[in-house]
Amino acid sequence: MANSDTRRIFLVDDDPMHLQMLKDHLSSKLKLDITTFSTGEDCLANLDKQPDAIVLDYYLNSVEKSAANGIEILKKIKARQPDTEVVMLSGQEKIEIAVETMACGAFDYVIKNESSFLRTENKLVNVFKHKKLQENLKLYKKGVLFMGIAIAVIIIVAVILVATGIASKNPQVSL
Repeated sequence: MANSDTRRIFLVDDDPMHLQMLKDHLSSKLKLDITTFSTGEDCLANLDKQPDAIVLDYYLNSVEKSAANGIEILKKIKARQPDTEVVMLSGQEKIEIAVETMACGAFDYVIKNESSFLRTENKLVNVFKHKKLQENLKLYKKGVLFMGIAIAVIIIVAVILVATGIASKNPQVSL
């Protein structure tokens, strides 16, 4: 069980060596509760665990040929849990693929190369910062709403007090 300052993430990749190396790297750098999956279908079956982020490979059918690809899984994740951020991984350096993943709702796109572990780590840090900003914005909106209601109540009470004569618009001070 992860404690409150540990983030839960899913790593989804059909390459077991890459999956384990990425898990080891992220575990050594960030405070994470990491669950790994070799197929997107397994990831989808576990979405009820509410991951804070998912790192998802673009090609997921090199081992299991019937497995859905990363774009299909990304779309299903976003349909079921639109607030779950997904970082896409791929060996493809084509800008069209990056644009496609972002258009389907990916938070960011990382090309698998010698710096991909560090870049994935940085993207996850950005995901967590983004989520914290969203939480702060929600609290700010609630605070503004509460202050607006409080001011409205004060005005209504003042109007009622003046209308009933309990309070006066021009109080006279007598000595």
